[in-house]
Amino acid sequence: MTEPGAGERVLWVGRGLADVGGIDPTHRAVLVDGDQIAWTGSDPADAPAHDRVEDLGAAWLTPGFVDAHVHATATGLERVGVALAGARSLEDALARVRAHVARVDPAVVHGTGWDDQAWPEQRPPTADELFEAAGGRPTVLFRVDGHSCVVDRGLLARLDLGAVGHHVMRDIDGLPTGWLLEEAVAVAQGALVGLLGPAAIDRARQETCRAALALGITSIHEMGIPELSDITDALAWATGPWPLEVHAYWADLAWQPGGPLRPGGDLFLDGSIGSCTAAASAPYLANDGVRINGELFHDDEAVTDFFVRATHAGLGAGVHAIGDEATGQAVRALVRAAEVCGVDAVRTARHRIEHLELVSRADVTTLGRLGVVASVQPAFDATWNGPAGLYEHRFGRDRADTTNPFSWLADDGVAMCFSSDSTVTPMDPWSGIRAAQHHYGGLAIDRRTALEAATIGGHVAVGREDLVGALLPGRRADIVAWPGDPLTNDVPWDWTPTVVLVAGHPT
Repeated sequence: MTEPGAGERVLWVGRGLADVGGIDPTHRAVLVDGDQIAWTGSDPADAPAHDRVEDLGAAWLTPGFVDAHVHATATGLERVGVALAGARSLEDALARVRAHVARVDPAVVHGTGWDDQAWPEQRPPTADELFEAAGGRPTVLFRVDGHSCVVDRGLLARLDLGAVGHHVMRDIDGLPTGWLLEEAVAVAQGALVGLLGPAAIDRARQETCRAALALGITSIHEMGIPELSDITDALAWATGPWPLEVHAYWADLAWQPGGPLRPGGDLFLDGSIGSCTAAASAPYLANDGVRINGELFHDDEAVTDFFVRATHAGLGAGVHAIGDEATGQAVRALVRAAEVCGVDAVRTARHRIEHLELVSRADVTTLGRLGVVASVQPAFDATWNGPAGLYEHRFGRDRADTTNPFSWLADDGVAMCFSSDSTVTPMDPWSGIRAAQHHYGGLAIDRRTALEAATIGGHVAVGREDLVGALLPGRRADIVAWPGDPLTNDVPWDWTPTVVLVAGHPT
């Protein structure tokens, strides 16, 4: 296989095109002219004039995957930091920090993925324990959900936490333990970025692009939030010359039209289930045995005004809503926006809600009526909804069974786009598709629906499905070749792509 020359017309021939997005299922050849699909057909001999043929043998072609919710710089940093996912205990996590320090000797220690819910100690490390494990190096370790972190005692003493003191966990003597929640996480993240420096941050961005392309991901939606990045980072993703498509959002409730950043995205209406900051209508169980409801981060009027401004601008705005109180607030705001702007204007904008882990059946129906896109992470169900998992611990089995309700969304015509929320779960589109087909509570969807959500759904969310997505003439040539038919193969979960084209060019 050779790189196409300027203006070259290349005919790519495989065994078939996966039957998603309305393509003709008998077709097996795609003519790519520059960055566009010029023709598809069943018989390569019928193709219009072309410069050369790339015969892919038994490969099947699909649209490129879209990971529609990624914290892209944090994803790259995760790959070079301390990997805490799967740590079996507090001591295991500390041992990983010590091993990382001994192997890498970093000036700054950072890591992601710890989950105290799975540990016998049922608590994160303290600032003193981190200081010892990291040999006094500045240390920030983010919880798996990204809504809390722990820092060592040296860095803790340097952070200005006065304005976010209510999100600083304290011991029985009132002293900070090093465990920070929500807004306090943003302070720690800002310090970490400053300590790492711009060269390390740029390397992390490049690593994310490389890793995504290796998985057949040709487009990502970067979810910039103050808790994990800054606006400079979001602008870099929005304007940089990346080897894949990037749509960059910035989570600012005061967003105004203009500029390259899309409105909101991961704009928190509540927190997370793991960190016990999700806003739910009924109490749920925290690690310490106390029953809590969590709380909303904004009032209805502010959220409504945000959606109204975005609707008037003709842009889809996103909000993060996990508990059913938060999803309910998003729905109320969208209904009000439709009253102000008109239902057609709201539908045209294609607003989106991220996560929707807990949502009422009635609210799902309203989302379908208003044309709202559900940006969901099927791996959440696989990770946290098994027997004795996080959802069952927090909510009980009956309520856990209705989390991440993929079939409700499909049945009510809610467009879905799949994503990982990396670093919360890894970028891994096939694992997401598998999880959507095997929902623990029985709210699963079929393979074709899942594959469309993982490939075309992200383009629907940004209103570009007429330009890129399905393998149809006139669309941009983001194409991935796989070793078999992804709709009929029993075990595509460990597949790696044989060819990845972004805008017609192999990567």
